[in-house]
Amino acid sequence: MGGMSASRSRATARTSARRTIGLLVPLAAAALVVAGCNSSSGSQTPTDVATVTPASASPAPPGVPRTPAGVTVPTPAGSASPALSDGRLAVIGPGGTAVLRFDESAMTAAASATPGALPTATYVATPALTHLVGTGDGGFIGVGPGHVVRIGPDGQVRSDVLRTENPSALARTPDGRTLVGTENGHVLVLDRDLAQQRDIAGFVRVDDITVSPPGADLPGEQVVVLDRAQSSVTPVDLGNGDLGPALRAGNGATNSAVDHNGRVLVANTRDDEIVGFFGSPLVMRFRYPVSDGPYAVDYDDARNLLWVSTTGNNEVVAYDLATGEPAEKHRFAAVAQPDAIVVDDASGTVFVLSARDGGIQVVTTAAQTGGALVPPTATGAAPTSATTAPATTGAAR
Repeated sequence: MGGMSASRSRATARTSARRTIGLLVPLAAAALVVAGCNSSSGSQTPTDVATVTPASASPAPPGVPRTPAGVTVPTPAGSASPALSDGRLAVIGPGGTAVLRFDESAMTAAASATPGALPTATYVATPALTHLVGTGDGGFIGVGPGHVVRIGPDGQVRSDVLRTENPSALARTPDGRTLVGTENGHVLVLDRDLAQQRDIAGFVRVDDITVSPPGADLPGEQVVVLDRAQSSVTPVDLGNGDLGPALRAGNGATNSAVDHNGRVLVANTRDDEIVGFFGSPLVMRFRYPVSDGPYAVDYDDARNLLWVSTTGNNEVVAYDLATGEPAEKHRFAAVAQPDAIVVDDASGTVFVLSARDGGIQVVTTAAQTGGALVPPTATGAAPTSATTAPATTGAAR
């Protein structure tokens, strides 16, 4: 979502940090005293829970960044919310009133060993959007103040009313429902036709939503909400609107991803770590140090790699979680302020969007490893013991 060597001092610091941090923490410390609430539209956002100042991305170093790995396809500064959908990559343009669609194969070809011409985008005019998600058929769904938009594979746009002026998160379920988070702590559940089914309250904010994929090692579908104002993750039942226990994710959780096993992987930007959760009920499984402000996260299910951007040094790092303990596998120089990343499971290509200068960085598996292709690994296997049961050992933090 080119490899490069870190400086000796940075490598030493990372090694020292890994020797001194415990991967598992007492589960009681993870629990927040946040009561679950029912999901009717009359439910109220809690006002009596402990909150933190919501964390944001660490600022990138000033000046010209190091040469990014792979190639960078130009997009206007201010582009946001990259999303993949059946061979297309799209971003929201500056101001939110257009979606830029790229052919993913053309982007990958431009980043190959014999690069071709840089691809150009097809512009689709839309109402003002803030978030975008792929629908899996080459189309996309976007949300903005008061509206939800479906962009068909043919570029046709249909807009419907959205009952919020402040959408803050967007996700899709395998059965085609759309989940919209709001800045005032609601999850709106939309059916396949984008009509609202349910309004689930009970959060301070909703900043990210993960949905477990089919085949996850869980008894059923698990939807988890990340709330930056509580630095927490909370399971929510879309059927009845009930909230599960909220679990603390450090002091500055920002973004999350889910893997094929159903593990929820969170960037705790303020504390320089990634935090892993798994199970039903959801339980914290590990905390692992990642320096320089981990922020954007995505998971390559085919190669079992968690990709994390570190905005404080303009890098992107891949971790293998096969044993339950993160192990660094790849690292490359990124575009300036790499606030968003998406990974194509089929090809392993990583796409990184610059929040400062614009531009989508395209890094193929060969560029990630200095020329060697990275084949997919077996997927669908049961999680290791590190994910199925909490360990009881580990160095003290």
